[in-house]
Amino acid sequence: MRYAFHLTIRHGIEDEYDRRHANVWDDMRKMLSDAGISNYSIFRDGIHVFGYWECNDLRRTLEAVNSSDVNARWQEYMNDVIITLPSERTSVGMKEVFRLD
Repeated sequence: MRYAFHLTIRHGIEDEYDRRHANVWDDMRKMLSDAGISNYSIFRDGIHVFGYWECNDLRRTLEAVNSSDVNARWQEYMNDVIITLPSERTSVGMKEVFRLD
């Protein structure tokens, strides 16, 4: 299963967003992996952020991410950088409209 999301970050602190993602906590990385996430990438264009990852069971993966303590701490850590509400950051994701295999 493929999952994609879009976030908006605050103008003027794009470098801070990049810096924080260059140093993602080890326990956050472990939680993402344990939740079944693989092939995870984040791209930024100005204040627009696009993320993509894959998993076997989207419902189980989102439940694991959204119920984890480390994700709650990460979301709090990112609140001053990201405009998008925490409840919308790992929700249903974006609708896939095209795929070329």
